[in-house]
Amino acid sequence: MADKPIFDEYLSRPYLKASECAFSNLFIWKEYCHTTWCVSHGFLLVKIVRKENEFFLPPLGGDPAELHLVIEEMKEYTQGRPIEIHGVYEATKATLLATYPDLEFIEDRDNWDYIYLREKLASLSGRKYHGQKNHFNAFKKAHPDYSYEPMSAANLPECLAFSEQWFAQRMVTDPTIVHERDALHMALRNFDALGLRGGAIRINGKIEAFSYGTKINEDTAVLHVEKANVNIRGLYVAINKEFAEHGWQDVVYLNREEDMGMEGLRKAKEDLHPEMMWKKYSVFIK
Repeated sequence: MADKPIFDEYLSRPYLKASECAFSNLFIWKEYCHTTWCVSHGFLLVKIVRKENEFFLPPLGGDPAELHLVIEEMKEYTQGRPIEIHGVYEATKATLLATYPDLEFIEDRDNWDYIYLREKLASLSGRKYHGQKNHFNAFKKAHPDYSYEPMSAANLPECLAFSEQWFAQRMVTDPTIVHERDALHMALRNFDALGLRGGAIRINGKIEAFSYGTKINEDTAVLHVEKANVNIRGLYVAINKEFAEHGWQDVVYLNREEDMGMEGLRKAKEDLHPEMMWKKYSVFIK
């Protein structure tokens, strides 16, 4: 790659191993986000253009002592416009402040990550989870013959077909959901290449729910998608519990990502009682 951040490499394939970094979302959303990237001074730089708003993800990798060289090249690229960086975690914030101590960071609450203890989601034990446990018990009583199974090449076509039905029901009132549908289909069609892991629930022989994610380090996995038939009481609770119990036995924490400022989604994530929140910030570098 050239030394300067020219951002002319289109994200047409998984360019880093998903087992090393959680970049599968960058790949599956590449069409909607117009994602481009380059490498400068050993740093991976990713640019996203969404709704005519151009911003960058924090520079990844490289020697912190050379971060200023990358930022200066990014300034050349933006030609006087402030460099807008989103998705800055605490560690990266500290690195940027070490180089530019006068930076002011803006808390991006809508994009904070919800982090849960896997064991709690798998067991739903304790008073905090009384409501979820009731929904799960009602689901089991109504569907005693349901089964849980890992997502694999054998059932991915069925998961894809179920997702088509799920999105079709919602596109009538929300046409923009087509972007999420396209991203999900991109993920399912590249499931193994992206290092994804998933689980599905089958009722009366038919896939009615699935969830998938990525293991990002030795003790944490990120859950990217969770879809279920909303007409079946307790099914969302069931796929959440079953996937946590059977799909992620090798991790301690499950990151269920952000709520995007959606009131209903925020309540649902808060009702699962996160162990902690991973803050994210935005920053403008002039």
